[in-house]
Amino acid sequence: MKIVVAGCSVSDYTGEGVSKVYGEILAKSLNAEYVHEGAGVGSNYRMWRRVTNLVMDGTITSNDLIIMQYTQTSRQEFWHSKYEEREHMRRMGPNNQAVREAAYGGDIVRFKPNIWQSMKGSFFGGDGADVVQSKFFQLKEEHFTSPEFDDERFKYNHYLFHNAITNKNIKVVYIVGSDLMHGYGGVFSHLFNENDEIHITGDFGQEKYLLDDNAHFNQLGHEYLAEVIEMQLKQKQLIQEK
Repeated sequence: MKIVVAGCSVSDYTGEGVSKVYGEILAKSLNAEYVHEGAGVGSNYRMWRRVTNLVMDGTITSNDLIIMQYTQTSRQEFWHSKYEEREHMRRMGPNNQAVREAAYGGDIVRFKPNIWQSMKGSFFGGDGADVVQSKFFQLKEEHFTSPEFDDERFKYNHYLFHNAITNKNIKVVYIVGSDLMHGYGGVFSHLFNENDEIHITGDFGQEKYLLDDNAHFNQLGHEYLAEVIEMQLKQKQLIQEK
C-alpha cells in the first residue's frame, strides 16, 4: 500500500524544525510506502498533473490511498524556456525546498498571487531571466487573472480528476480543516463537495500546531494531523484497524 500526499507548502517540509511531514508519519504508522507530492508554492494543477501521471504509469493502483490538500485556485504552473543553472535559485527556505522543476529543456515555474513582488527581492537575484519571469507573473496577475474564473476552472478540473480516480477504484480523500490558509481552511470546499467526496475534517489551525507565520504546520502540527487522518480513515473504513 502507498500513501500519496499531494499539496502545497502546507504538506511539504516547510519551516524550522520540521523533519517529518504528516504524510510520512501516517505512512510509517500504517506500514505503507510514502509518496511525497507536497511542494512549496505548489498549485492544484501541479497536484493533478503529478498524481494523474502516477496513475497513468501504474505507480498508483487500487491498493493505494491518495490524500489531496488543495490550495488557492489562482495558483498555476508555467514552462520557462530558461533552465536556472544556479542551484541556490532552484530552492528556498530552511529545508531547501525545490521551487523549480527541470523539464523539456527549461523549467516548470510556479505562480501564486503576489509572488512577482517577492521576485524583485535579493533572493531571486536580478538578471534578465528573473526580470522576464517577474514581469510575466505581474502581467498574469494584473491582467489575466479572475478569481471567479479560477474557481470555475478548479471546479471542473476537480470533477474530472475525482471521477477519473474513483473510476480506477483508487481511494482518495480531501483535507478540509478550519482557520488555516487558503484552500486548506475549507474556503474552497464548496467547489469539491458535490461528488460524494470523502473529507478529512478538523480544527488544524490551532496556534500550538503552527509556525510563526500561522500558515504552516510545525512538527507538532504534522504529528497531530497524521493522527487525525489515521483516526478518520479507520472510522470511514478506508483502512483496517491494526
